[in-house]
Order: sequence, then C-alpha cells, then structure tokens
Amino acid sequence: MAERFITKSEEGYYLGDRNFGPVATAISAGATDTSGWIFIGAAGYAYAAGISTMWMLPGFVAGYFINWFIVAPKLRESGKDTNALSLADFFGKKLGDKTNLIKITASIIIAIFFIAYMASQLTAAGKALDSILSIQFNTGLVLSAAFVIGYAIFGGYRSVVWTDVTQGIIMLAVLIIFPLYMILGQLGGFGEFFKTLQSIDPILLSTGGGSTGAAAFGVIVGLVGFGLGEPGQPHIVQRFLSAKDEASVKSGTIIAMFWVIVVMTGSNLLGLIGRILVPSINDPEYVFPNLTLDTMHPILAGIVLGAIFAAIQSTFSSQLMVATQALASDILKSVVKKDFTNKQLVKISRWTMIGLGLVATGIALMNIEAVFTLVLYAWAGLGASFGPLLIMMLYSNFVTKWGAFAGMVSGAVITIIWKETPYAAYLYELIPGTIAAILAIVIVSKLTPHQPKIEQSPESNHIKEQEVT
Repeated sequence: MAERFITKSEEGYYLGDRNFGPVATAISAGATDTSGWIFIGAAGYAYAAGISTMWMLPGFVAGYFINWFIVAPKLRESGKDTNALSLADFFGKKLGDKTNLIKITASIIIAIFFIAYMASQLTAAGKALDSILSIQFNTGLVLSAAFVIGYAIFGGYRSVVWTDVTQGIIMLAVLIIFPLYMILGQLGGFGEFFKTLQSIDPILLSTGGGSTGAAAFGVIVGLVGFGLGEPGQPHIVQRFLSAKDEASVKSGTIIAMFWVIVVMTGSNLLGLIGRILVPSINDPEYVFPNLTLDTMHPILAGIVLGAIFAAIQSTFSSQLMVATQALASDILKSVVKKDFTNKQLVKISRWTMIGLGLVATGIALMNIEAVFTLVLYAWAGLGASFGPLLIMMLYSNFVTKWGAFAGMVSGAVITIIWKETPYAAYLYELIPGTIAAILAIVIVSKLTPHQPKIEQSPESNHIKEQEVT
C-alpha cells in the first residue's frame, strides 16, 4: 500500500520523498527511539534496581531537547541542500569527501552496532510471546522477524513511518493508562504505592539503586548519560532528513517532548508495579508480560501485547531500513563505480534487508545478553561515533575529513574497549567514547587540511531514473 505513494526513486524508498508532517515525524521518531527495551528492558531494570532508573528521564529530556531544538532544524535544511539520503551520506557530502572514506566508515559502524540493536528487539519479541502466549521463545522470535522484514521490504521508508505512527499511539495509550490504573485503582494511590515499595526493600527507593560512593555516581551518570546519546542515533535523526518543512520540525518538537516524559515515566513505573504484584520472577525482563497476564482481562491483555509488539516492530523496522541503506546504498555506491538504475538499487536493498534480518535473528537466537544490556551497548557505540561529529558539523566549519574519520573510529573503538574493562561498572561506555570522539575530531581537524566541497548534481548518486516494479 505504502509503495503506491512514493516516487519510484531511491529518495522515495529511503526517505518517503521528504514529505512527512509534524505528527508523523515526531511520533515515528519517538516510537523508533523507545523500542522494545521500554516494555521489556527498562521495566525489567526498574523491577530489579528500583526508582533509581528514573535518572534516565532527565537524561532523555536533555537528549530530546538537543535533538529537536539543536540538531533537527539544521539537519533538515542542510540535508535537503546537499541531497543527503542518510546520515553517512550527509557526512560525506558536507565534508566534500571524494574518496568516500567518511561514508564507508560511518556505514560500517552503523551496520556493526545496528545488528546488535536489532537482535535486542527480536529478543524482546521472543520473551513477550513466550510469556503471554506461551509461544516458544525461538519460534516467537523468528515469527516477529519475518513479519517486520516483510512489510519493510515492500513498503520502504513510508511504510515504516506510518506503521510507527500507529504503533506509537498504541504505546502512548498503554504507558499512560496502565500505570495510572494500577497505582490509583489497584494499589491505593501514589502514597501507598511508595510505602509498599519501601516495605519490600528500601533499596527500591534509593537514588543510587543501593550503590554508594563511586558506584552510585557511576550509576547516576550512566543513566543520565544514556539519554545524551540521542543525537548520534541514525534511525532517529533520519526522521529529520525526511521532514517536510521547518514547521513540521517546530510542531513536532512539542509532541516529542511530551512523548519522552510519558514513556520514560510509564515504563519505570511498570517495573515498580510489577515488583509489588509479581514479586517472584527469575528473569526481570518478563515482568510486564507477566503483570499483564496476572492482572488484566484477556482482551485488554491482547491490547497491551499489541503495544509491546508495536514498540519492538517500530524500532526493528527503522533500524533494518537504515542498516540496509548503509550497506546497499552508501557502501555499494562508494565502492562500485558504475551507474545503477533505481530498480536495481531497490532490488539490491531488498535482498540486503533479508540478509541483515537473518543475521540479527541468528544473534538473537543465541540469547547471550539481556535486552537492556544490548541496547545500552549499541546506543553507546552509535551515540559516541556520530553525536559529537554531527553537532560540530552543523554548527561549525572547522571539521576536516580526517578529523571526522578519527572521531567516528575513536568513539566506536573506545566504546567497545571500555565495555570490556572493570571500569564499565562505574561509568557507562557512552561517556568515555564521546569524550574520545570530541578530542579526536578537534585535534585531528586542527592538524589536517579542509577538503573542497562536492558540487551536487543529479548524477552524483550514480543513479539513473527508472520505475521500480
């Protein structure tokens, strides 16, 4: 259906012809951002650690503020001026990189971290189906992957965005109504709710989650810093490239800020409610599905299940689209020096999408990490690699090609290394990764010359117009 409303071009397939208004831009960005980890990972973390998880809220409010007030207006305008189809494409064109080093490097980093991110979404889907419908974990995971890959392949970016909008509205309704109903209607109000948590375990109301000293500082900084990774997430900033006009971004900002407050508060309350009503769970990430089954009528439970899958599908499909674009468009056109028709590019993209989906599914089937852990890792890698670079390039002219390259690589490598050190327990890897990226960009840019900008032309993308069938 969505395929009928896009032009038969690569811009139509990957950006929906840059024609999305404020509601579609804001809600699809929010639904893509707050994925299955909200219902599965964040709720499970709140169940185990308590109210300290609410430190994520000020971090995400700050991250949304940076994204919507600082990044979005400039990126929409600059992305249109350079005819950029992706974040990697924007970096390369803005820097005048004729060697395509920047585009290829950015695309490789996107593919690496997105595979882990996509695996986390499928893991969340498997856990939800296992708990609520008693569908075996692996079976549910594979079915979820097949469903999302199917609609993303044929509808392209437009189908992903409008599916996100529908799913986002369901998520928003559940995260407002369910916590309020449970606390006010079943648990005696907020005062009684917090008294009960205190009686179960005082640590649940501890600001440091029971940690003290350096460990508590690390917990708080890590949770606040989580939200500050917003500007470096390619699947989110892609929405700014596809926004119709400046008014869409301005109006979308109000919706986005309301969104983040509701979903972050609601998801954490879900975990705390579960700690009272379903106190014995082996895996905390099963808390919300179990809570739903134990407290709700089957019809309402079905609606809530729909919200969980809405969260999972919206992010998985968006990440799948961006990762596909990184490999099938950005890297392909940079490495293979030949002209492709739009028909050929879209066909290549669809096969790449299937391949990426299979890889992510394979990793998820291993079930080697919790959903929240996988999300934290992928989020940190992307945020450190791209966030500082994007903001510097939008608001200054001093960044060089080699400075950008050093910044992206430093952010990614330090994130990966830091996670494997004992210090990761005290400081979230996004923080040292971001610091390393900033230092690398500034120092290397000061030591290397600027590249002349590339003049944009219809031929610069190595595409010949031809209808997609």
